[in-house]
Amino acid sequence: MRGSFTAREAWPGVFLLGHLLLASTTLAADWTPGGESERQDISADLAYAKRTAVRPSDSKQVTAHLVFFTSRAFRLEVIDLGAGPEPTYPTLGAAFLAEGCVAGVNGGFFHPDWQPAGLMISKGRRINRFETAKLLSGLVYSDDRGIHLVRRSRFQDHPGIAALLQTGPYLVENGRTVRGLSTSDPRRRTFIATDWRGNWVIGATTSSLTLAELGESLASPDALTPWRIDRAINLDGGSSTGFFFDPGTGRVPVSLQPWKRVRNLLGICTR
Repeated sequence: MRGSFTAREAWPGVFLLGHLLLASTTLAADWTPGGESERQDISADLAYAKRTAVRPSDSKQVTAHLVFFTSRAFRLEVIDLGAGPEPTYPTLGAAFLAEGCVAGVNGGFFHPDWQPAGLMISKGRRINRFETAKLLSGLVYSDDRGIHLVRRSRFQDHPGIAALLQTGPYLVENGRTVRGLSTSDPRRRTFIATDWRGNWVIGATTSSLTLAELGESLASPDALTPWRIDRAINLDGGSSTGFFFDPGTGRVPVSLQPWKRVRNLLGICTR
């Protein structure tokens, strides 16, 4: 016969579980705003900021160039730089300006022969195919309904997709850091994220960090963004990391050039 237990006997286990849950929540949000970060007008449809987040437990810092934009005013554009020995445009900035984009980052992963890893759609033209590699866990795309970021398993292909990148891994989902992200191989990172209420951000870090650290910093309230991130996904990083923002009115653009040639770029253009 199994023994019975009282509520008093069960209490230590409940107490311990509560502490474990609290500890896990604290770890997930253990990044705070740091330094003299440039803060943007959160009511604007487009804004640039350079922000720094700090992990108080060990003073680890991450600094990122960020462009905040809304899906009501902007759409995504995938710029194909081609698979030849020389890219279509000589620099990141030249590509975005020529394509009418106000900002952008480097895009998705690619194979040694410059073929994109996974499905890519540029100006409605489909290049390569849908791939099931574990890394390529999500898709970010633009159609006439707006901008979308979805898991690979939930993607429903349809006509009218003008721009799409299959990429990964997912960094944040439902406001929480995705479990199992790599805790090794720190490098510069590129990403796109949303609060799923029409607010979006693209970013490129100038400091090196792991995928797990990037996910944790993005999931931490106000660490890098003024609104809660619902979901975020990684783009190609490391030596491919690039960023561009054109402030207009004759001012000098903010530019971070990749250290190597990339296959595609992810731009922001007005609707």
